[in-house]
This record gives sequence, C-alpha cells and structure tokens, in this order.
Amino acid sequence: MHESENGTREGKRIPGAVRRITRGELIGAAEKRLGPGYWLDDDEIGEDAPVLEGHFETLELRPGLTLHTSAARDLQSLSSGHVLQPGIRILAVVGGETELSFGHRKLRLGPQTVDPAERSKGAMVSLAEPDVFSRRWCRGARERKVSLTLTAEWMDLEASSELADFARSHLAYQPWILTPKSIELARQILEPSSLQPGLQRLRLEGHCIDLALEALSSLARPEPYGTTLREIDRRRLVRLDELLHSEEVLGCSMAEIARTVGSNTTTLQSLARGAWGCSIFERLRAIRMEKALGLLVRGGSVGEAAEIAGYGSPSNFSAAFRRHYGFTPSRARRERAA
Repeated sequence: MHESENGTREGKRIPGAVRRITRGELIGAAEKRLGPGYWLDDDEIGEDAPVLEGHFETLELRPGLTLHTSAARDLQSLSSGHVLQPGIRILAVVGGETELSFGHRKLRLGPQTVDPAERSKGAMVSLAEPDVFSRRWCRGARERKVSLTLTAEWMDLEASSELADFARSHLAYQPWILTPKSIELARQILEPSSLQPGLQRLRLEGHCIDLALEALSSLARPEPYGTTLREIDRRRLVRLDELLHSEEVLGCSMAEIARTVGSNTTTLQSLARGAWGCSIFERLRAIRMEKALGLLVRGGSVGEAAEIAGYGSPSNFSAAFRRHYGFTPSRARRERAA
C-alpha cells in the first residue's frame, strides 16, 4: 500500500505526475512521514533503480481523516512494509489488484484478483495497537486504490456500539461490497480536478466521507430514513442551506461547515442525502452552477461565471456547465440577448 511514497505535506494535495520512483526516493519519502523502519526486502536493488511508476498522493483532510491514493505499476517483484499506528483502514481497489497484510491478516483485493468472489469487495481493518503492514509487489502489476485512515479523533465512537466494538478489536476485519456508488466515489477521488483549491478540498473531503459511510454501514445497517425530521435536524438543514448559498462557505472544510451548523460531518452528510438526495458538495456545486447561470442570463461573461462556479478554467467550466444543464454557457448568453 503506497500510503506515503510521494511525501506530500499534510493538509496540501499536490497533483502527482506519472513518473518513476527509485528505491532511494521511495524509502526517503516513506521515512519522512513514518519515521525510520520502512523496508524493502530486496537489498540487491540499487538506490537509483526505479521500483514504481505512477501517481501517489497523501492528504490529511482533517485531524483523524487521512486519504491515500495510488494509481501505480510495480517495476520490481519484492515485499515492503512498515509499522502502522492505531486506526481503522478502509480500502477500495477499483483497478488491477493488490496483495497485502495487516499483522497476520492477509488480503487480496481488486477486480483482477484470481478469486471472483473477492473482486467486488472492499476491506475494512481495525488496528487497536501498532502493527506491521506489508505489501507484496509483482513486476508489471497495476493497482488503482483509495485508502482511508480513520482515528478516534474523527470517528464518533459513542454514537455506534458496533463501530466502537470494531475499533477496539485488534485486526478485526470487515469486508464490504463495492457498490456502483462506492466505485464511482473512488474513481472521482482518483481523478484530477480543475476546481479551485478550496472547492477541490471540500469535494475530496465530501467524497471520502461518503466512501467511509459506505464501508462503515457494513457494520450495521441504519434504519430507513424517516419522512419526519426532528426539529433540531430541520433547523440544521435550513442553516446548512443558507450557508451553502452564501459566500461564507467558500474555503470552509466539511468540519467547519458542520461546526457552523451545530452538527458533525457524518450526521450532516446523512441529513443532506436524506433531504436532498445528494451529498453536501453536490448540493453546493448545483447552487454555484445556478449562480453562474443567473450571471450569464444577466449578461455576465463566461470567465466571470466560471469564477463564481469555482472553476479556474473557463473551458473546464463550460464542459461542466453543459453536463449539468444540457446546453452551453454561450447559449445561455445568446438566449438572454434574444
């Protein structure tokens, strides 16, 4: 699992170019984040020899919630490992395959694994104490993987006895089905985005929370969402909708939005989906698109509309606008003129 190979700094997501990573670069980046102890079991490979090729990113989205992504190809056949700290690891492999282990718990994941029964499964593993993680490499093998690390700092263990029991059980394992929704979430997390940094970070955090909810729901199925909201939840949704329509929301993290509304991120995301049928970020994106459309109809430029919608590139905005409305920004301006 490439949890830290690129050595990105916490709190900042740096798009990675496809490149070859040498043994020395890999070990240096891993030890920079994890401390001494990262190992590769083939000492015959030189420091300058390439061992991996692809994209690698690590981002602490907020305290207790860390995202690791990998879209890589192994250039060597060997094993690697290091010691992981306590927390719940959620894995979704949506391309290729990977063979790894947490302590004595061995896993093979991915749509190209030999066992058809394992191809559509994600994995959730609890580390209640530090333990060794290792991965088996195979020259030419590819993987596209999203890995989330959740700690007690992020999880509301008091809200779920099932989650609390799982978190306290060292090397507890829970498979979960990669639904079409979770596969699409993982793919969107892996894909680069043309959004401005503030919105991109919010987009990533929203997708990761949704993916975590997909996995965590395998511990205990929630009751069907009722038609009657508690008054406190109704007030939270009203405040959330007001916030999403304001400029105040720009640059806010999911945690800051939740604090402003008087809730936590997981509860608020569930409320949004129950009320609107979409995530908080999807709701925000639709609102920004509505504002962009209003500006175009009033005669604003495509560049101005792109900025309001949160896109740094007018061409990328135009493509997203057309997907959203079914017509181009230029047509919206022409119809206003007509």
